[in-house]
Amino acid sequence: MSQNTNVPSPDPYRVDSLQEVDKILLQLLRQGVLLRMHDSNDHHSVITTLLDIDFEHDTIVIDSAAQQTINEQLLANKMAYFEAILDSVSVKFQVASLYTTTFEDRPALAGALPNFLYRIQRRETFRVRPTLGNTAHCAITLHGQVHTFDVYDISSTGLALIDPNGLLTDHIQQTLPDCELTLPHIGVVTVDLQLVRAQSQLLGTGKKLPLVGCAFSQIEANPQIRIQNFIMAEERLQIARDRGLA
Repeated sequence: MSQNTNVPSPDPYRVDSLQEVDKILLQLLRQGVLLRMHDSNDHHSVITTLLDIDFEHDTIVIDSAAQQTINEQLLANKMAYFEAILDSVSVKFQVASLYTTTFEDRPALAGALPNFLYRIQRRETFRVRPTLGNTAHCAITLHGQVHTFDVYDISSTGLALIDPNGLLTDHIQQTLPDCELTLPHIGVVTVDLQLVRAQSQLLGTGKKLPLVGCAFSQIEANPQIRIQNFIMAEERLQIARDRGLA
């Protein structure tokens, strides 16, 4: 079983319970959940899975990256960071003391079982609005021309775009491929968007803000994790501001 520091954390997203940490890791393993693995530079990442958990020796085994250079970077730092979506909940943890090994005759990485992890428990439809200064936008190609729309709010399953000129209304119920979603501190995430409905948001000034609700269509693990990371960061910032800490 993983080691516990027995130091309570003020972070509401941090899980320190040994039983809960081990339970979540086992779920990731048994369900074959895809993990985003990276070193301290999260812009250089690969998708991997857990291969084995040895509670007797406090060891976790991860499928190594196909690119040897990435494995070498992780081994040099002796630390790897992991992010995953488990039952629509974002899970983040890190593995220290990395070393190379084999599992079922194939190359793998192994390290110490994490003694804590982060979990954001929310409804799948939970949405956040990007804070001022952290404006997110989405570039969509319509009839061969690229148009950029500001993001009004976003969740792990979709977003609402501000459409002041009504450019998207003729495409409701269509799926638009290769839309480039730019998220502050995350970068560009390419997604396919299904335009679900047009609606209006009544502002405090009495004006109506035209919106188009979109759903992510067959989103893959890597972009989904990156979107969830943005949502987590925004929620933490908003909580800190509400508490007068930011």
